[in-house]
Amino acid sequence: MSDPNRPGDVPPDLPPEYAEAYRRGYERALGRSGDDEPGDPEPASTQATSEFQPLFADELEPDPKPEAAPEPEPEPTRGSHRADPDPEPVPLPLEEQLADPATDDQPRDRPAWLVPALLAGAVVVLLLAAYGVGRVVAGSLSGHPAAQQSQDSVVIPESGSTGDSSSPKPNKAPQGKKYTGPTSTAAIGGASATCESPPGVDSAGHPVRYKPSNVFDEDMTTAWRCDGDGSGQKLTVDLAETTKIGQLGLIPGYAKTDARSGVDRYAENNRITKVRWEFDDGTSIEQTFDPSPKNRSMQSMRIPVVKTSQVTVEILDSKNGPRNTVAVSELRLGAAQG
Repeated sequence: MSDPNRPGDVPPDLPPEYAEAYRRGYERALGRSGDDEPGDPEPASTQATSEFQPLFADELEPDPKPEAAPEPEPEPTRGSHRADPDPEPVPLPLEEQLADPATDDQPRDRPAWLVPALLAGAVVVLLLAAYGVGRVVAGSLSGHPAAQQSQDSVVIPESGSTGDSSSPKPNKAPQGKKYTGPTSTAAIGGASATCESPPGVDSAGHPVRYKPSNVFDEDMTTAWRCDGDGSGQKLTVDLAETTKIGQLGLIPGYAKTDARSGVDRYAENNRITKVRWEFDDGTSIEQTFDPSPKNRSMQSMRIPVVKTSQVTVEILDSKNGPRNTVAVSELRLGAAQG
């Protein structure tokens, strides 16, 4: 008995436009149903074809594979002929032109000598500035009324040196015979010097000063004192009035024995061995001294009479002691009588 619905038959109520699609689908389903024996050839209708056949009339054909995009034509190489000219170069901003592209993003190495050189330059500038200020101040003080001699003052030359050995020396001695008559102590109105040691204290804690006026206070335990050997230092004495001087003398050291410790200051300090006496008439005379630490007396000498209102003593030489300071404990100018 034959099957009333054979493969390929189209149901009678199916519209004609779907009949072909229905038949192919039915044949495919029948070919995969498992009734075929192994080795039976696959129905031709089910073999894969490269042509798309839709099962239904409204099934759309898939989009074809997109064609490969055409490769871009290579740009014309630089040669003697080009289609278009090269564009004009755009100038960089000024800061980019000045910048170093190789080191903008990295710190630059500093040479090892840079920092010491900058420090040395700064020190030199500071020293020069300080020197200039010092010169201006010294120049303004040199003509100030305070620089005039008072009873007790220290005069520092313009050159800044405590000594004045470079100044012209008087080249003539007082004329005539040495005065041999009686003398009296000439009245002194004040004293000044080119140096003065800073104040100190004795062994009992009492303050001690070494001012120039100590040379005419008639106290052997006080003195005008300077640091060093005193070479080239000057002590200037102003007389109360113009006086005829016939005798000169001084104690060439610090003639003091400390009352508490018993230390001999005369032997401890340097002792003057030679001075030059200068007078306001331009004459001068030299005197030498015994440097023995045992001789603390006033060492005097007679001179031809000199009429003067000022006497300057310049230290020329001294003998070293354990302490490097030099002093004059007392000074006497003998006024000629008659």
